Amino acid sequence: MKKVKLKKKRKFKFRILLYAFLVFFGYQVSYNVIMNFKLAHTNEDFIKALLVDSNYHLLYEKKANNLLSKAFSYFFDVNEPVSILENTFHYKANKVDTQTVGYVTNPKKEEEQKEVSKVEEQPSVYIYNTHQAEAYKGKGLQQYNITPGVMMASYIFQDKLAKQNVNALVLEDNLIDYMNLNNMKHSQSYKASRYFISKTIKDMQSLKLIFDLHRDSIPKEKSTVVINNKSCAKIVFVVGNEYDNYEQNLALTNKLNQMIKDKYPNLTRGVLIKGGAGNNGVYNQDLSTKMTLMEMGSDSNTIDEVLNTIELLAPIIGEFVHG
Repeated sequence: MKKVKLKKKRKFKFRILLYAFLVFFGYQVSYNVIMNFKLAHTNEDFIKALLVDSNYHLLYEKKANNLLSKAFSYFFDVNEPVSILENTFHYKANKVDTQTVGYVTNPKKEEEQKEVSKVEEQPSVYIYNTHQAEAYKGKGLQQYNITPGVMMASYIFQDKLAKQNVNALVLEDNLIDYMNLNNMKHSQSYKASRYFISKTIKDMQSLKLIFDLHRDSIPKEKSTVVINNKSCAKIVFVVGNEYDNYEQNLALTNKLNQMIKDKYPNLTRGVLIKGGAGNNGVYNQDLSTKMTLMEMGSDSNTIDEVLNTIELLAPIIGEFVHG
């Protein structure tokens, strides 16, 4: 009887020790896993947390040394919390492709960008899009989830100018995200673009032409012309007159417009001077005497028609810059 009681006591002690070991082991494992997460500790990381991803403050070290962390990261991606739901509950998230909302990144590879930068030491042309979400007609690139728009036109413009030995800089900052983050309305678009372009314009004294590239909203018969058997998107320039010395931007725009008319009379719809009630009147053109707003085509034009126009414009811009 005593032997039986002794065995029971030994089993009880063994269980206690086993439970204590399991608790200690669980604590160590949990501690190691948690320590493989690190909080963002720099101002830059914190800003990225605000702008890029609400979960950016958790930076997971995928190259963890312990076996458990490796196993965990194999099944789950902590940088993508939805993956935990997908793997555990067979939940499938509807992933949003940011390229479909108008903003697109530069499609040129890094090597090609280096080739572009070789044409000139400093950029002489600056291209940006106050209304980055302005799109053209057609879904020709829908298989890539890309809606052709003014940003794509800017990158094409940059590429064609490089072939004319003109180094063009394109604003790649995402104005759409910036405006959403700051609860800005569409009417505040020029305030948003001003925030990004001001320093560049001030610092880059090499700039000879600064384009705010848009597209219009007019019927196709008014926005299209056939040149050399190709359908092209017409352009029109806009200059505001509600700032000091606007005449200098007007003179620059008139000169460029005339150069285009001399070669392709029907490609340009002319120069519009805008101000007064219902118009912006400035369009950030008070930042430089080398600025103009160019509407290239309309929402009824395709990106192919825009490309045809750019191919005609690029040599003229090259002549303007180098002349």
